[in-house]
Amino acid sequence: MTIWIDIKYMLRQLTNKPMFTLISVLVVAFGLGLTVYTYTLLTQIVFKPLTLQGTAPLVAIEGEFREKHGRGQRADPYHLNHIGAESKLIERMSLYRTGSTILSDLDNMTGSKKLHASYSQWNLFEVAGVQPQLGRGFSPADQEVGADPVVVISHAVWAKYFGQNPDILGTSIRVNGTPKQIIGVMPAGFSFPAVAQIWAPLVITQIQTSAPSDAYSASLNGVARLKNGVSLSQLRSEVDSLLAEHFQLLPQEFAWRTSSPGGYIRVFPFKYTDDSIAQKSSIFIALFLVVVLILLLTCINVGNLLLARVNERIKEVAIRIALGISKERLVIQMLWESVFICGVGGVLAWILAAIGVQVTNEVLNGIFALSEARPFWWHIKLESDAVVVLVVTLIFMVIATGLLPAWRALTGDMNAILRDGTRGALGKINGRINKSIVITEIALSSVVLMIASILLYTSFNAQNADYGVDTNNRITAQILLPTSVYPTNPRTKRNDFYYQLKGNLEQSPNIHSVAYFTSLPGTGGGSSHFEILGKEALVYNENPLWNFEVVSRGAWDTVAMKIIAGRDFDERDLDSGESPVIINDSMARALFPLGDALGQRVRTVDEGDWHTEWRTIVGIVSDSVHGPTMQATSAWHTGYGLMDLRSWTMELVVHYSGSEAQAMATLHKAVADMDPEVTLDQVQSYEQLIAQPMRLIDAINTIFLWCGLVALVLAATGIYAVSANSISLRSQEIATRRALGASNGHVVRFLLKEAGLQLTAGLVVGMSISIWLIYRISQSMLIGGGGFAIGLVGVPILISVMVLIATYIPSKKITSYEPSEGLRQV
Repeated sequence: MTIWIDIKYMLRQLTNKPMFTLISVLVVAFGLGLTVYTYTLLTQIVFKPLTLQGTAPLVAIEGEFREKHGRGQRADPYHLNHIGAESKLIERMSLYRTGSTILSDLDNMTGSKKLHASYSQWNLFEVAGVQPQLGRGFSPADQEVGADPVVVISHAVWAKYFGQNPDILGTSIRVNGTPKQIIGVMPAGFSFPAVAQIWAPLVITQIQTSAPSDAYSASLNGVARLKNGVSLSQLRSEVDSLLAEHFQLLPQEFAWRTSSPGGYIRVFPFKYTDDSIAQKSSIFIALFLVVVLILLLTCINVGNLLLARVNERIKEVAIRIALGISKERLVIQMLWESVFICGVGGVLAWILAAIGVQVTNEVLNGIFALSEARPFWWHIKLESDAVVVLVVTLIFMVIATGLLPAWRALTGDMNAILRDGTRGALGKINGRINKSIVITEIALSSVVLMIASILLYTSFNAQNADYGVDTNNRITAQILLPTSVYPTNPRTKRNDFYYQLKGNLEQSPNIHSVAYFTSLPGTGGGSSHFEILGKEALVYNENPLWNFEVVSRGAWDTVAMKIIAGRDFDERDLDSGESPVIINDSMARALFPLGDALGQRVRTVDEGDWHTEWRTIVGIVSDSVHGPTMQATSAWHTGYGLMDLRSWTMELVVHYSGSEAQAMATLHKAVADMDPEVTLDQVQSYEQLIAQPMRLIDAINTIFLWCGLVALVLAATGIYAVSANSISLRSQEIATRRALGASNGHVVRFLLKEAGLQLTAGLVVGMSISIWLIYRISQSMLIGGGGFAIGLVGVPILISVMVLIATYIPSKKITSYEPSEGLRQV
């Protein structure tokens, strides 16, 4: 019965102040909803270990992550096999590599289709703990030399191209131009290692090597499942120990691997094999910290609101104590208010988080619609751990927002309150608490707003950057040639196809020109060191950086680039035995200031004395940027090699007139007429191609935007509430000052000066934290000077105006009353 009376009392108090109740509930809902949503997003995409059907986590064992390349490296299988054979902490281990292949010649499919492929050791499914739902997985016999070629397909491929035919096993399909037999179909949703749609076994000679090799084409990735109870740090220590002894036995030409700057072989959580996660890990960590700050802001604001309520009711509390109500009973009654506000806010928070998860999945569907490269664990859903986070956070908020006001109400001198009949005297301790709260609000909100504004500006600037090309009336596509028909060595047949397709397309009335690039300006990225003949640095990584791309002959006009000096590639380069290169104008001016770039020789260099052949500079082309301008992997210096001399996968760009749809139809028909097994993938406008790498970071920045908006609202309401409450509690002091002759303007200036000191302290703390976080973020993305100006100058100005207004309004209000009213305040 007592509980019901307390609840009715709480409901009456809250309904008497509907605006207070609404604001308090919404503050909890938005702050906690953002926390639950972001926790779910970050844990499922990044932080929660990948276990699949097992209990122990899966870990990656592979080469270093190179920041300038923007991707992780594969490792020599010779070393990976040593780890697998000697480790006592690994339950199972498998080697694999990923790539793409072509599925063609199906009855229900016109043309061919690119599929994401996984080529692995026979036991990959055993390590993952998942077996085919139909048929079988691989066996050791499938990887023997001369074994019949077999594949396992994903459930999605089975449904899309084979109509879920239960008799699919034993069917022969053409994969990369070669007939292969389907032996299994994986369960729905399984695409391990990340985006695989089809699996094929590696040949045993590719897995078990008798000596180390420096050929990247022979390198592989490793995945292992830990034994139960083994931690990642334990495995790292074991692997370091195994490799330290193992590397000592290497031939001299591989000795550099013992001291590779990034660690030639690393052990890390498997989810970090996704280069997007590895490259942007600092952004994810910053996002996590920002949300923690918002949660703290939420707790502080709700506590402030309830504390303000207590200050309004302080005489009532004193009277009730004098009438015999126990302090414990009063604490419980005050806690009920916090329970109600946090409880209703928690329900709304869950609804908001669910909406955020649904929107996020729709956004991710759009981002990966063309590439179909969405990692299988990037399907977000609210799970039991999110419920635990919600409940635990609510309990913390109830304690933080309920007990603090109760403590404030019950620790004062009740006799003095009853005797003086005033709420106008603010004690030193409470005054310091209020000042600390204001400083904390300013610091936390400034961090959130600074980071959000800097990232948003940088993202916007990257989308609207000048990449040195004309993207209007251009469509692009990746073109894939089956290697069984178009071998990489010799490459004559591949080149003949590329140039014949170019000629056929340019005969169409709506096609102006066609060109091939390994990655078009505005996309790609990744840089490496190069040296200039006669100017070589003693250590390879002290040489300058460039981005090296491959282009076709006569490529520049198609993207509106121009030869500035020297010449373009032509037929004389095909049989000269030389390796020509064309560099961009910025590189020529920066590294050859005397104007003597033409005829100079350069080559790419790397660890272990690895290098390419010397390349002679034959031309200088106008500047373009490869890779989004906000990515640290983007390079301002670019060298271009000739496509005819290298067997790389090419991107095609078509300059057209008329409609985009007609140009795409012309392209598809031209390829199908030449060879239906050649695949066009990700056919889209050039504008869409450039925007594609930014869509993921845009999605992350949208979350930062919401964080910033929530922080702005929390800071504005919180700082105003604390300022108004503090000034209200000082009404007697202010009235005394005015009665003794202080003018209204003097009082307002005095209060603004105090607010200015708190503002300065809060901004110093907030800017210090922000600069540290920005430094961390800048390790994986380039932040423009405009972003710094907005974040580190604009945001402090905004917060300063907000704080001063939040102080000025209640100051003017309280000085509008007669001093006598403050002196006799009851």
